[in-house]
Amino acid sequence: MHNFSSSYLAYAPHYSNPLPPAEYPWYNTDRVEFVLGISDKYLSVLVPLAAYWAFSLFFHILDKLQLDCLERYRIHEPEEVTSKNRVTVREVVVAVLFQQLLQTAMGVWWLEDDDPVFDDAAELNRFGRKVAKAVIAVAGTSLGGDFMAQYGRQATSWVYWWGVPIAQFAWAAFVLDGWQYMMHRSAHQVTFLYRTIHSWHHRLYVPYAFGALYNHPVEGFVLDTCGAALAHTLAGLTTRQAILFFFISTAKTVDDHCGYAFPWDPLQHLFGNNADYHDIHREFIWRRFPRATFADAMLRFLADQVAGLKKNYSQPWFISWDIFFGTRMTRKEYQAKLSNRIDKDEAIPSAVNGPNELAPTPTSQMNGKALKEKVN
Repeated sequence: MHNFSSSYLAYAPHYSNPLPPAEYPWYNTDRVEFVLGISDKYLSVLVPLAAYWAFSLFFHILDKLQLDCLERYRIHEPEEVTSKNRVTVREVVVAVLFQQLLQTAMGVWWLEDDDPVFDDAAELNRFGRKVAKAVIAVAGTSLGGDFMAQYGRQATSWVYWWGVPIAQFAWAAFVLDGWQYMMHRSAHQVTFLYRTIHSWHHRLYVPYAFGALYNHPVEGFVLDTCGAALAHTLAGLTTRQAILFFFISTAKTVDDHCGYAFPWDPLQHLFGNNADYHDIHREFIWRRFPRATFADAMLRFLADQVAGLKKNYSQPWFISWDIFFGTRMTRKEYQAKLSNRIDKDEAIPSAVNGPNELAPTPTSQMNGKALKEKVN
């Protein structure tokens, strides 16, 4: 044991204290405040608010402009927002602002005033010993020693400045996704929770960007606020890491509810959990039940109406939890289920047939033309 320790320690890189500027990555700054005049603690709770309304405003402007070049990417027709949603815009805005007030208060209370100060040189030396130990254990003294002599310093710096933060981000996303999957699925499978709490969110059958956080206050606190606190704590994020993590989380949440399936949207391109994926979760297949009493029809409707409502629970980052538990539904699977109902004459036809409505092919009654024909 002593010989092995001596052998790998000999190849561990050494970092002097203080570190020269060249040892720091481009993102590092020694400023006490990342934004002058605002402490990092308060910045971390303000950034998600700013991101939410900035991205929401962007998509709201697109909704109002109705540019032909973008209309082809709508998931639902504009008319459906008013004809199918069961909550007013004013009610949505008030509920979102109330939830954000609670989130802000929780964030101010939860976060520390100052992050612990790290001795980067000491930490790099500690990581260097771990890297050397792992390399020597895997590759042996000869090959491992050669690797450490040539690349040990670069490898250690990468692990410390990039590898660990990336792992923290991935773990935070995993924890947040897992928490929200568990809470979201429970809210659908426990009838009391759905009727009294989660049904609020599904009043927006046709989602739009600034309705992304439209929830019952209890759900907003448990699902979003507590989930964020749990992910932040278990991943050990610093305040500045939290600023970036929750900025992206917020932007992605808004994007997932934006109502557009843009092929060039980086968030929708990089993540399978996107606007179209989430829209499937909101889909119903309304069934026709001939020769049945109203009560019988309603019971059968409640038991078998759901197309995507009990699928695609994952949010906000990845779809891994849906895949693992078998609750993922793709657009192809949804359309196959819909076509099957149409073939059996069970699906009730719709006056307005958008890409996710009840026509066998995506068509629109807008101006009497198919949506693709209208914009091309």
